[in-house]
Amino acid sequence: MNGLMIHIVTDGKPGHLSQSRGLAEAIARQTDAVIHEDALSGTGDGTPRSNAARTLVICAGHETHARALEHARQAGGVAIALMNPGWLKRRRFDLSVIPEHDGIPASAKVELSVGTLNTVRPATDVSPKRGLLLIGGPSKHHGWSNEGIATQLDAVIRADPSIEWTATTSRRTPEATVELLHGLSTDHDKRLGYFPPSVTPPGWVGEQLQRCGVCWVTRDSVSMVYEALTSGAAVGLLDVPTRRGRPGRVVRGIDALVAREWVVGFDAWRNGTGLIRERPRLAEADRIAEVVLQRWPSLRG
Repeated sequence: MNGLMIHIVTDGKPGHLSQSRGLAEAIARQTDAVIHEDALSGTGDGTPRSNAARTLVICAGHETHARALEHARQAGGVAIALMNPGWLKRRRFDLSVIPEHDGIPASAKVELSVGTLNTVRPATDVSPKRGLLLIGGPSKHHGWSNEGIATQLDAVIRADPSIEWTATTSRRTPEATVELLHGLSTDHDKRLGYFPPSVTPPGWVGEQLQRCGVCWVTRDSVSMVYEALTSGAAVGLLDVPTRRGRPGRVVRGIDALVAREWVVGFDAWRNGTGLIRERPRLAEADRIAEVVLQRWPSLRG
């Protein structure tokens, strides 16, 4: 092989792997590249056996950093960390791609992104009569209210009887919320189909976003907010309580999207603000891929 080897070091966490795959696939669309994944939980040392002329190592998650840096050193390649690896490790990576809401300034070794990268592509077969509901659960930054979620979901579904809704939850979702989704499906004459994460294969949300013109996401499900924006869907935010104390970086990131008028909160929508269908395209994986290939043109071959 005389092309580019893109080597992903993964800790197995779906969110981290989605970010790495998003950048790797975006670069591969522009180069003669092969993508190799090295799971930390796998057997062996994970070192890629390849005669590739060029190597790019991508990782996300603190546990992946040491192996990623070692692979890049052995191959004489470029090492990129997604998310903030910390001040000391930022000096060792060739580039760190960090969400702007983290508050880290851009520099020669730091490229800022709008949210987290993902594998979602712009949708080409959407219908405004198909909607997606993405429900999370309590988190470090957010509390939860089953009553509040039930009230909001009922209002959204009742607002337009012509829309067929598909819903899914996360592993953080309380069982009481799952039960209310089953009840809403019955109440709304089965215009709502619920699919738990136990029956949705990897990539399922991305596939749904290729079909759905409108998407409502709970504020805690940050990565799914950016996935929905990347698909081009009109995005609404279902409100959940924010935990006490100074707003964290995740909360600030979502608030920034509201301020940019890319997403609409439930209260604003209920008071007459329509969901936003025309906005700048969000394609951060593609944009960062261009940054990488401009900085290291030899990766193109």
